[in-house]
Amino acid sequence: MEIKRKNNLNVRKAVEKAISGHPEFHFFVDELSISNHMPTYAGLADEKYTYDEMDDGFFDFIERKIKENGVYLRICYLTGEEIAGEAIFVIETAGKSTTFKTNEVDKVCVVEMADYGVKITPDEIILGATIDGGCGHTPYFAEFGSKRCNEKFMSPENPLNRYIIGLIGEFLDSI
Repeated sequence: MEIKRKNNLNVRKAVEKAISGHPEFHFFVDELSISNHMPTYAGLADEKYTYDEMDDGFFDFIERKIKENGVYLRICYLTGEEIAGEAIFVIETAGKSTTFKTNEVDKVCVVEMADYGVKITPDEIILGATIDGGCGHTPYFAEFGSKRCNEKFMSPENPLNRYIIGLIGEFLDSI
């Protein structure tokens, strides 16, 4: 289970594939601060929202932000619920939907919705998720295994996370 990789990614292709024609393309990419917070998520980086399409200017923005503190690319979005002792998650990846079910409810965090993806820096790609910053705070990126949030939610031993890590790995390998 690989949580960090060397960055040999074609970022433009990865972004285009992750977005898969979604009209709100800017939602899929967030710049990161030095502390891994997502200022664009809260609309603080107005520069990002001047783009009307995925044009060269949008990708120039992404490349600049990768060189600064990195960007977060959302790859998987999920919704979850618990029904009769089973956790059921519907996961969207690049416009495709899959379902993950487990009866190991005590090992997963059943959340209404979450997103998972990769932090892209010039040197490496790190798999993780958006973590809610709480009232009045911007969300931030946390890698799998991080202790900066609910450890069970980000645990690589969580069966949902093992599945998500596999999905992200397949996504990255397909580019």
